Amino acid sequence: MRFQMRLFLLALGLALGFAATADAADYAGAISAYRRAHGLPSVKLDGKLNTVALKQAQAMASSGSVSHSAAGSFFSRVAPLRKSRAAENIGAGFLTFAEMLKEWENSAGHRENLLLPGMRRVGVASVDNPKSPTGNSGRW
Repeated sequence: MRFQMRLFLLALGLALGFAATADAADYAGAISAYRRAHGLPSVKLDGKLNTVALKQAQAMASSGSVSHSAAGSFFSRVAPLRKSRAAENIGAGFLTFAEMLKEWENSAGHRENLLLPGMRRVGVASVDNPKSPTGNSGRW
């Protein structure tokens, strides 16, 4: 049996303007629902944060590693956005975003990022990598 590997990246921040893909919109909706369940406002997709998330997801898929520094340090990647607060969650090995989100909810540090007060925008990305170094083709 072949397993599908997915790598999900979440970049939270305060940003201007937004653009979205269908999957990213679904992911942002799931994150918003989680935040609302904890008394926090929803987040909206942001095109600039999506770009940051996509570059990082591509770098991780290319390198075959789940690392916050695959495309450079997070702070250097978000510095051009000039945001005072930002956070990042990454993960791999989950078939669906719902599974990934559940894992983040159950992890203190990831949950803290999901529930940061004052966050209004989100960028989310996942990347296809049919030559996964784990031997499983699929989506990172």
